[in-house]
Formats: sequence, structure tokens, C-alpha cells
Amino acid sequence: MKYSIKPIAVSMGEPSGVASEIIIKTWLKRKKLNLPPFILVDDLQKLSQLNELFNLKAKFKAIKVPEEGLSIFNDAIPIVDLKADINLNLGVSDKRNNKYVLKSIKKSFDFVYNKKCSSLLTLPVCKKTLKQERFNFNGQTEFLSYLAKKESGVEQFEIMILSTTKPVDNGKNLVIGLITTHVPLSKVHKDIKKINIIKKILSFQKTLKKIWKINSPKIAITSINPHAGEGGLIGDEEIKIVEPILKKFKTINIRLMGPISADSCFHKKKRESYDGIICFYHDQGLIPVKTLDFNNSINITGGLPFIRVSPDHGPAFDIAKKNIANTESVIAAFNFLKEVVK
Repeated sequence: MKYSIKPIAVSMGEPSGVASEIIIKTWLKRKKLNLPPFILVDDLQKLSQLNELFNLKAKFKAIKVPEEGLSIFNDAIPIVDLKADINLNLGVSDKRNNKYVLKSIKKSFDFVYNKKCSSLLTLPVCKKTLKQERFNFNGQTEFLSYLAKKESGVEQFEIMILSTTKPVDNGKNLVIGLITTHVPLSKVHKDIKKINIIKKILSFQKTLKKIWKINSPKIAITSINPHAGEGGLIGDEEIKIVEPILKKFKTINIRLMGPISADSCFHKKKRESYDGIICFYHDQGLIPVKTLDFNNSINITGGLPFIRVSPDHGPAFDIAKKNIANTESVIAAFNFLKEVVK
């Protein structure tokens, strides 16, 4: 298979979690998996320490610019070395590393935004620790949107999208777009406003067209209340908010259906009716995705001027010292990029 002539940029993630372990182990399988070439924006000393600790026997080579990585990828992991001198303390996050985590994301963003890299894969971070560094974002998705707006001067209508890649029922992949992301359930209703929903739907629709190459995607939108509110008996948001939006989208030929009850729209047969489903809050969408495909699901950011994916899990501090981290989700992310970035 012919890849893009540009490598994928991979940010370092949380130094005390499993990020380094899974990316090194994934590179070790590069030939068997026919992985597309990537570069790491990371700390070479930290990677070397972990490599020795877990006896992984990977090789590294420092590079200055992304294109250098293409010629050495088969023999060594290309590293844009941040020279951060991070102390390897697996399982315990350290706020002193925050500036390096953010520096890695920013530099990786610069590479992909300025077309030095084909796309971006972000390894998992610890949002709680980053918040101690005045990180005023709910996650990397929102931070990347901020960076793109800052660089371009244009507001970005990003959307967090989750997708299965190997659902256990062998059905069609479940592709979920979220109206709200990392928001406490008690505050979700504040973000469920017509303008926010319209922006997310438009971003989701454009992403299905751009990345999934679906010319006229069929999108379902879930209900907010149980059983779609039962005509207002158990909530009237469907009547006051969702149905007027459905009517609006019909006038501009966007195929939006619903509101459908969230308790019965994710099973194998029902998924065949839609190319994607919009959900209103985090767990409404993530529970079915992770139930259907816990190890191989991935996170995609729509609405940005570049393609960004990440494995669909966190830093996993509880197993960071055990050398047992599962690489399937990050491999699924690379396979996804291999198909959409050519």
C-alpha cells in the first residue's frame, strides 16, 4: 500500500502512564502490521529509560524535521526530541511534566497544521494533572480546536467522534458524535442549546463526508429523555429543542432522523439504518461504543483543518508499571489513518 509521503505526528501523552509503552510496542510490530510511518514528539531520555526497563529492545533516532523520519522508520523510531529530562515515575503523575506534555501537543499540532505531517495521533493524557497547569480545556479535543482558531483566526466547530473498528457483533461500525463531552451530568443541560446542537450536527455531517467519504450521510439524533420523552410526559426537550432542529435541517437537505430513543438505537440491525448517531452526553455515546468494541474503538476529532485520532482510553496509571498495556486501540487508530490518509 502507498502511504502519504508525509509521516504521522504522534504526541507524547502522559509520561507516567502507558503512552510510551503502547507506542513502542506498536512500532515493534510495524512490519507485521504494515504500519504507516510516524514520528514521535517526545523526550528521548524518557523513552530510552522505559525501553530498558521493560526490555523492549526498540531503537530510537533523533531527527530535526519530520521528513527525516521516513527514511529511518523501518530501522528506528524517529524522535523529535524535546530534551525534557523527564524522570520516569510510572503510575504517579507529576504536574512538573505538564509543560512538556503541552509542548509536545503544540509542536505536533504545528507539524500537521503546517502540512509537515499528514495527520495527528495524540496519546492519552491526564486531564486532572493538566488542570494544575492552568489548562482550561476539557481535553485535547478542545485544546486542538483552540490552537487551530489561534493560528487561523477562524472559529473551529470541533466535534468528538467515537467509532468502533471491530464490533463484537460483527455488525456495521458504530460512529458516534457527541454534543457535549467531558461535562458533569448536572451541567449538561446548560450546553444543550439549539445553536450548539446545530453546530455539532453540521460538523459531524461534514466529517462523515470528508473522512468517511459518505456523500449524503444518514444521521440519527438520540433523545435526551427516556423513550424520547413520550410526547412530553417525561420531558419536553425533544418537542421544544430537537424537533424544530429536525425541521430546519430538512429544508437544507441534510438527512437527520429522530429523535430516537437511546435505549434501542445501537444494536446491530438498527445501526444498518444510519451512517452516524449524534448523542447528547458523554456516557450516552461511549457506553455502547466501548461495550461493542472495548479494545479497538478510537476517538476522532471532526471539524478541524486536519485529521486527528487517538486511542479510546486514558493513561491507565494502575497498570503503568506492569508492562501489560494493550496496544489494540492505538493500532486501530493507525489502521484508520492508513485508510483515510493516502
